[in-house]
Amino acid sequence: MTPNSYFITGTDTGVGKTLVTALLALHLQSRGIDVGIMKPIASGCSRDHGELVSEDARWLCEITGIEDHLDLINPIRYEEPLAPIVAARRAGLSTAETLMTIMEAYRTLCSRHEAVLVEGVGGLLVPIAETNGRILTCVDLAEALKLPVVVVARRGLGTINHTLLTCRINMQPPARVCGMVFSDVTPVSTTDVAAETSPMLLAEMTGLPIWGQLQYLADLDRKALGEAAAILRIPG
Repeated sequence: MTPNSYFITGTDTGVGKTLVTALLALHLQSRGIDVGIMKPIASGCSRDHGELVSEDARWLCEITGIEDHLDLINPIRYEEPLAPIVAARRAGLSTAETLMTIMEAYRTLCSRHEAVLVEGVGGLLVPIAETNGRILTCVDLAEALKLPVVVVARRGLGTINHTLLTCRINMQPPARVCGMVFSDVTPVSTTDVAAETSPMLLAEMTGLPIWGQLQYLADLDRKALGEAAAILRIPG
């Protein structure tokens, strides 16, 4: 396991995993660490000159300035915005080699960078592949990569249950939840009691550190992202 490398998961889809991955990368870069990024599986990709492209993966490259080829950063791509195994089945594609393909790309990125951040797809139990009659999830991916897990969650009502369930999923070490980042993907009122109290209660209940609470960013320019990255508290 490479120091400062993490697997970023979410309590659900659309909780801000890609944004948090970018901010973690910017934070590590500000500390002088050569960091690589990876979004190994993406669904809901668009066509660009006949090729499937993940806009999230492309955005990560633009924001961080990382120049690895998109085929390394995002080796598995599906057009329909569905759970990967469903998207693959509907496209008539085999997923038997998915894990091997990801591992090869990850090893290449590790050889080029001091640390690699890997963004999962959806939550930890999202089905990503099928091999030998067994359905694999993001838990299997995190375990194969041997990476500690950072959980990205909302602050609002309902987050306590979703976050606790995610943090308590049993994984084989060194894949384990090591921290939480709370991300406001929409504006949150200062009078929202659930949003104000949930993070600290979750820290109390899980014993996990909060790496940051990110307020909604209306503009995702480099200045705003740099300021948001600076408030993250990453160990090491």
